[in-house]
Amino acid sequence: MLAESHINVERRHPIAVERKIGRHHIAFFRSILLGMDMCEMSDRYLETGMDLRRAKTTLVWIQDTLRQAALRRGRPRDAHLMRMRITATSSANESAPVPSLDEYRAEFDPDGFFLEKELIQSYLAAYPQAVDTRHKKRQRLIDKQVAALKWIESLITAEPVRDDWVAAWFDTAISNRLNLAGIPTIGCLVDRIAERGYRWWVGVPRLGVKGAARIVAWLRGYESSLGALPLQSLAPSRSLPSGLIAQTRKQQTDVVPLESFIVPSDLDGRSGSNRYPGSPRIDASDDYRAVFAWLATKSGNPNTQRAYQKEAERILLWAILERGKAMSDLTVEDCASYRDWLSMMGRTEAGNWPFRIPQSEWIGTKKIERHKQDWRPFDGALSASSVRHALAIIGNLFEWLVRVQYCSFNPWSAVAKSLAAHGAESDPDVEFTRAFSVGQWGYMMDRLLELPAAPCSARLRFALPFSHATGLRLSELVDATIGRMYTMPLSDGLGVRWMLKVYGKGGKWRTVPLPGAVILLLQEYLAYRGLNSDIMTNPAETPLIAGVASNRPLTTSALAKSIRSFFGDIAQSLKESGRHVEAKAFERATVHWIRHTCGSYLALSGVPVNVIQRLLGHASLQTTSIYTDTSDEILWREVEGARLGVGNAHRL
Repeated sequence: MLAESHINVERRHPIAVERKIGRHHIAFFRSILLGMDMCEMSDRYLETGMDLRRAKTTLVWIQDTLRQAALRRGRPRDAHLMRMRITATSSANESAPVPSLDEYRAEFDPDGFFLEKELIQSYLAAYPQAVDTRHKKRQRLIDKQVAALKWIESLITAEPVRDDWVAAWFDTAISNRLNLAGIPTIGCLVDRIAERGYRWWVGVPRLGVKGAARIVAWLRGYESSLGALPLQSLAPSRSLPSGLIAQTRKQQTDVVPLESFIVPSDLDGRSGSNRYPGSPRIDASDDYRAVFAWLATKSGNPNTQRAYQKEAERILLWAILERGKAMSDLTVEDCASYRDWLSMMGRTEAGNWPFRIPQSEWIGTKKIERHKQDWRPFDGALSASSVRHALAIIGNLFEWLVRVQYCSFNPWSAVAKSLAAHGAESDPDVEFTRAFSVGQWGYMMDRLLELPAAPCSARLRFALPFSHATGLRLSELVDATIGRMYTMPLSDGLGVRWMLKVYGKGGKWRTVPLPGAVILLLQEYLAYRGLNSDIMTNPAETPLIAGVASNRPLTTSALAKSIRSFFGDIAQSLKESGRHVEAKAFERATVHWIRHTCGSYLALSGVPVNVIQRLLGHASLQTTSIYTDTSDEILWREVEGARLGVGNAHRL
């Protein structure tokens, strides 16, 4: 409570703290003495970046601090040198070292072809500062200033420590922002970065990605006194190799990520009962290496690879920790037990849990990064469809191990994929309900037009119709760029058709048509973003769907969050008007529903199923056929029309 009140006081009344001089300040000052570009040097050394006004203010402060330090130590001449006006050299040539005439001769005329007079004329043309007395005087002055700076630097520079106030090291505007976010000291700053990782700056007013990156770079320059920052503060965890992430977490035989897991030597699978007799066709002597060899074959879509790694991780951990077996020792009975374990996870009372390790050891909260101690393989119960999907992936793993002659037999081929019911949640959908009806979509488009003018609204007005018209997956939507668009002439008249090349699931390319209405919406959206409405004149890398504050690509999570927020607003509006049943669909809806809606709409319009399959990029025609089954609605319409003797009973 005391610490909390201290932070609150600090937020309201930042303490007046004397700024400290660090090595980065001296480096900035020295670079300006030597004639470097101030804007470029401030971006390199100062936390304020390329803000020229603040850079000049900081330069004056450094200059005055150095002068005062020289005076306190009885060095008025050095103080005078520090006080002298700093001017940049007029050109790059003047700041470069000047060779002697003999050095120039050896480089320019080693064969003695030119006369002495001609050589001197060439030398003076190349290095006029060689006889420029003003330049020589200025250079001597700079040399004296640099020498004085070197002497003063050793006396006044300090290293930041955890107890220092952020105001002692950072520009006032930046330190105030950190204070408002409850970060009063350097120690608090380091702890926040270590705890939250790359996006630690979220919640700090007006800091942003670039400002946060400069602060992280500053802290890395003082690792000798503050310690090294975790790797997750330097880049998003998804962009870091799993081997590097593992270095930040203790290696152990426990419920930990695969890259941090230590496999006991007696359970590593080298002598597994299901091992193929002979050398495998992969470079893997144990189960752990075999899993990573399999994952390497699944490279391509990062979302798909993460899903495969998640399931391989779960089965390997379960086999060793729960079953006490190597993965290549698992029998048919073990696999059936794992199926039941997946389906019961998170939905079974503790007293009825039949497995050795409690559910609480496997289940954690959502969105915990892998390097953190609170990470767990599950964040709740799995739906029946998720269990079936997990079993399909594991079956694929073992089938592959058999093909590469690592295992002799696939035990999953003898395990039924049907699950015992463990509550209503496990019941599959009787009808396909993960799509918007024509009426729901029309209602959504009406609400879309009513949104107030704003960057988010402009993006949604393009993104939703674009998604509906093309049926693209979420990852394909954010991956689409102008460079992937092209036109083709129509075969039956003038005009062109617009097409988009899509890099889809499984690393496969396909083309999807872009209707004229979508092209018009794209032109409006580009113009709103300050780009040319003549689509193909924009840079090829321009994303079709961009961030609100820039023309940079969005992440899948950012786009999904934006669309889900819109669905939530519609659901709330329906609830307020008393239409609670209709609101439930929008509460459940995800971005993938729009893809299903596209397929359903095309099927209702009579488009052949093979054409829908090509548009959506389905590998199997059976997957596409879910959109063509209308028997349930036909049944309802027949019963509704016949009334079956109900008559006017509703009036009773």
